[in-house]
Order: sequence, then C-alpha cells, then structure tokens
Amino acid sequence: MFRELCRILGFYLFGFSGILVIPTLLATYYEAYVDPSLHLQTHSTHAFLMTLGITLLLAGILYGWGRSANRHVYKREGIAAVVLIWILTPALCALPFYLSGILENYHQAYFEAVSGLTTTGATVLEAKQYDTEGHEIPIEVTVPGVINTLYKYKGTVTPIRDQDGHILFEGVEAVGKALLFWRSFIQWMGGVGIVVLFVAILPLLGAGGKLLYQAEVPGPVKEGLTPRITETAGQLWKIYCILSFTEIVLLMLTNAELPFFDAITITFSTLSTGGFSIKNASIGSYQNLSTEWIVMIFMVAGGINFSLYYYALKGKIFRLNDSEFLLYLASVILGSLFISWLLWNPLAFSDAFRHGTFQWISALTSTGFVTSYYNVWPYTAQILLLFAMYIGGMSGSTAGGIKTVRHYMLFKALQSKVESIFRPHLVRHLTIGGKELDFSGITTVLCFFVIVIVISTLGAYFYVLDGIDPETSMGLTACMVNNTGLAFRVADASHSCAFLSDFSLLLSNALMILGRLEFFAVLALLVPSFWKQQ
Repeated sequence: MFRELCRILGFYLFGFSGILVIPTLLATYYEAYVDPSLHLQTHSTHAFLMTLGITLLLAGILYGWGRSANRHVYKREGIAAVVLIWILTPALCALPFYLSGILENYHQAYFEAVSGLTTTGATVLEAKQYDTEGHEIPIEVTVPGVINTLYKYKGTVTPIRDQDGHILFEGVEAVGKALLFWRSFIQWMGGVGIVVLFVAILPLLGAGGKLLYQAEVPGPVKEGLTPRITETAGQLWKIYCILSFTEIVLLMLTNAELPFFDAITITFSTLSTGGFSIKNASIGSYQNLSTEWIVMIFMVAGGINFSLYYYALKGKIFRLNDSEFLLYLASVILGSLFISWLLWNPLAFSDAFRHGTFQWISALTSTGFVTSYYNVWPYTAQILLLFAMYIGGMSGSTAGGIKTVRHYMLFKALQSKVESIFRPHLVRHLTIGGKELDFSGITTVLCFFVIVIVISTLGAYFYVLDGIDPETSMGLTACMVNNTGLAFRVADASHSCAFLSDFSLLLSNALMILGRLEFFAVLALLVPSFWKQQ
C-alpha cells in the first residue's frame, strides 16, 4: 500500500511541477521586463524556482520508492492518496509565500495555501501598522460582548512606500503580481479539484483514476458523464475553462477600466467560488455595478452541478428539470429577496437589493466576495448569511456547504418518518427526480449532518479555548467547515485571520480540508483498521 501511495504521489508531483512553471515564468516576466513602478514585485522568481526544485526532488524520491509497486489502486489507496495530496499540495503551494518573505510565519503561509486550494478564501494578508516614528505596532481590535475581547496582533504585509516614506500600497495590494496570480490560480485549480485535474492529465493510473475521482468530487452523487473516468475529468475541465474564458471576456467588455490582470484573477476566484481578491476591499473596491452582476452570475454558475452543463451542451435540455437544480435556483432568488427586505429599512431599496443579493449569493455559493461591510447589518441579516454558508450549492459544483441535495434528502427522510407515525402500514419509496433513494444513501446523509454538527461544535469550542470570542468562533467555524471565506466580528472582511495563533491556524487548516473532502475520506484514515493489511 505504501509503495503504491508513493508511486501515485510521485506521478502527481511531477505533474504539479509542470503547473509551477506558469507562475515562475510570470514572476520572471515582471521582474525582468516590466517597470517595477507600474507592477509591484517582491522578487518572487527565486521563491518559485526553489519551490519547483523542491517539488521535483520530492517527486523523484517518492517515485523511486514506489517503482516496485504492483500498480493496482484499490479503495484504500484511492482514499489515502486523495487525502495525502490535499495535505501535501498546500505545503508546496505555501512555499512561494514563505520563501519570498511575504509571510514570515510558515503556519500562516500554509493556511493561505489551504484556504486557496479548498476555495475557502479566508486570508492572513493584512497591512502592518506603524507609529509616527515608523516603528511597527500591533493592531488592536475590541469585540464587544458580555466580556469584551481585545485582540492584539501584528499585520503580515509590509507596505510599499515612495522615496519620502509615504505609503503607496498596503495589505493585499502591496503583494507582488506573480504571488497574487498564484494565490488566485490555486483557487481555480482547487475549484473543480486538483485530483480531478490529475486524473484528467495523467491517465496512467488506469482503473485507479476512478477511485481518486470518486474520493475527490464533492456531493453524495458521483455521476460519471462518460464511460471512461479520465474522459469525464477532461470534460469537466473543458467546461470549466470555457466558463472561465466567458467570464473574462464579459468582465473586460462591461468595464473598460478593469485591467486584464484583475479580470483574470477575479475569474479564477469567482468560478471556483473561492473569493480571494487582489484588492483590500474585495469586489467592492471596483464600485462598478456591471462587474458585480457578472460576478454574481458566475458565482451562481459555479454553484451548479457541472454535469448539467455537459448535458445542456449535448442538447439534453430536459436534464435541467432537476429537483436539486430547481431548489438551488429557488434558494438563490428567495434568499436574495428576503435579505434585501431585511436591509430595506436601514438602506435605500436599490442599495439593499444590490448589496443584499450579492452577499447572499456569495455566502450561499461559499465564494466569500464582499461589496459592503456586512458586520454592521441587522443581526437578522447576519444570521441569514450564516444559514446560507451551511446550505451551500449543488452537488458536483465548486461550491462548499452541505449541498442542496442533502437538505432535500433529509427533508424527504423526515417527511417519511413523520408520516409513518400515523400511517405505519404504508409502504414508502423515497424518490428524488424520479430516482429511488436507498437506505444506505439516506443513512450516509444523516451521518453527514451529524458529523457537520459535531465538527462545528468542537471547532467553535476549540477556538474559544484559544481565547477567541464566541461570535467570532462560530463564524470562523462556519467559514472553515463550509469553505466559505466569510466570517464575522474580528475575522470579518475589514480585517483578516492574521490574529489566529499557530494552534488556531492548524485547527482552521484541518477544518478546511475536512470540509473540502466532506469528512468521510479524512475520518477513514483515523480508523486504525484502515491501515491494517487485508
């Protein structure tokens, strides 16, 4: 088993090293050919080159250990490989942030990489603060409550200054272009799935590719679009690329002031429902209604099961008459109207609809973009955003959360149970979209809900143990478990997660990976019998 895992990881890292060439060339371009006054650069070429070298070295070592494997990938190897890939890949993706000096704490760099790859969108990038004499001082934030909580922490990003010492750029905007590209690009890769990409471009695994695909794709339904799993993975990425290209074109056509670089990074973070932004104020910094609506449309598109796009392109429009799809659209529309109504009193209706709709869609699809300071909204609206984070998009989409189909399956199971109380002799067949649900599927969904409740409760409790106030803790847990990016109080959009201790960073990493792989695969590795020879 261990040699087979080494062989799979070696293959994967060789493929991943090819991906690293893209940001390496981009960093070289900016440093060698572009005026530094026009494009901020943090001398990241050496960081990407070192990362590329480390990846190739590790790939060679692992492949060497796994050369004598029997080349048969079974269920255990498939599950273990996917989990290990999701632990190892962020470790490598974090190196450019750490080696370039942008993030001096590797725990923070690893958090940034995990947040990107899991399409969570939470960040530790925050501007450093200085006193009048130029000495760095801690950032202080007080969260009111029964017991006021004072947070004192240091920022992570050194600002860019002119010759007179005046700050030109700070926060995320002071990070080099190549690193900002890399940050958004890893979200784009993580959207459909780095393992799905691996299966698509490295079909050398044969039948083992199907096991990796099934362990990677989110949702209770692992539907193959074509007989061959490598072809299915390839079709998913083709659709993903077409949608990405379409969004870039629409963003450029509707906003003449939007730079091409911004359009690319926005697209990477939108369709992946990731939410990383290259601006401190996220999408709100552009102050452009057309840009916001295009982003909203593609956030919704990212939350749709990608198999529906495939069927639509094949002319099978009748497949759009899908229970989960209709429920998803209903949640988008009804939730947007309801939260806009809740905001109507403090805001004008046009502003309430604009910002309410954007934030609802952002939370529902687990994207995490912001256009307004939602931390001062009425509690009723904030709680609604928290609910949306747990609802999520469709199964088989790039969105996080529990997924619409699971909520529907739970409702059908509860409805059947209640009906059995007064009609005990009635034979029931639970169906969704004409397909009958078996007992095993319903049990799995019920177990999933129990796991979400337990993990969310424990996560919030451990955050509180680490000195974080309860409201921030609950928001952080919802953010990490659902891969959403939105959080509340000290972790809201006006700040970052730079206040987290190393312990809370590790906890957040675990919650994000658990949420992205939907718990079962990771929890299976914690069972001792999983590792025993059979």
